[in-house]
Amino acid sequence: MLDISATKKILNDFNILPRQSLGQNFLISKSIVQRIIEISDLSKQSHVLEIGPGLGALTSVLLEHVAKVSAYEIDHQMIEVLEQRLSDKFNLALYHQNILQVDLHALYAEERNFQVVANLPYYISAEITEKLLTEVPNALSMTLMLQKEAVERISLEPNNSRYGPTAILIQLYGRITEKIKVASSCFYPQPGVSSQIIKITRDPESVLFSNLNNTNLFEFKQFLKQCFAQRRKTIRNNFKNSLRPKLSAQALSEIERLNIIDFESRPEQITAKKFWQLYQSVANYNDKV
Repeated sequence: MLDISATKKILNDFNILPRQSLGQNFLISKSIVQRIIEISDLSKQSHVLEIGPGLGALTSVLLEHVAKVSAYEIDHQMIEVLEQRLSDKFNLALYHQNILQVDLHALYAEERNFQVVANLPYYISAEITEKLLTEVPNALSMTLMLQKEAVERISLEPNNSRYGPTAILIQLYGRITEKIKVASSCFYPQPGVSSQIIKITRDPESVLFSNLNNTNLFEFKQFLKQCFAQRRKTIRNNFKNSLRPKLSAQALSEIERLNIIDFESRPEQITAKKFWQLYQSVANYNDKV
């Protein structure tokens, strides 16, 4: 485990300056690392996906508890540190890649005992979270460190102006079962925002897991984005202005007659389950034409 002294020494030895552009705030709290391990409910059979391992404060502890860690790091300097610090860990697969450019579905969709544990870069946390939910919904759980404001947003229910695609995907995958506050002093350098750890546990009846088809789930994510393209407008207007491929007036009328939702509703008023049903009806119609 890396405390602040060890962290500073590594940064100095490797001549590294933390990069704000990559959201590099290194975890230096042993108690927080232990809480992450505890709530993740790992086993000796677990295969863990870690994103942004940094200097390896969490990675080194994960490796002691699981069968394998697949870690993705975008910064070549961090890769050099990890290769040196963890050279004797044969259950680590380390990749120098941008996680947003990795086809996680192709690599891990068939994995069993698969879990995600990650301290996400805050500036792209929503994008990564959505990618995880749609590409690896086979994950038993996802334990994520996020900005407190992001946690509040993705925990929202309908009828809130900030409710959106990430919250909907989480509700279709499972539910948030843990929330832990993390003080800024647990990082070096200290971030200017508050942080939280959440654990999202997959529902055995998850529609994302039961429809584990990467194309369909990617298209569903795009469908949600289109529905929220003009969030203050009705679903009818969003369908007319943003939906791709566009529906004909006849198709729109036929789908509306299914009475899944009121087409005069705004997207923020629609439940996750209703969005899934609406998407299925649109996708089924498009398959016919």
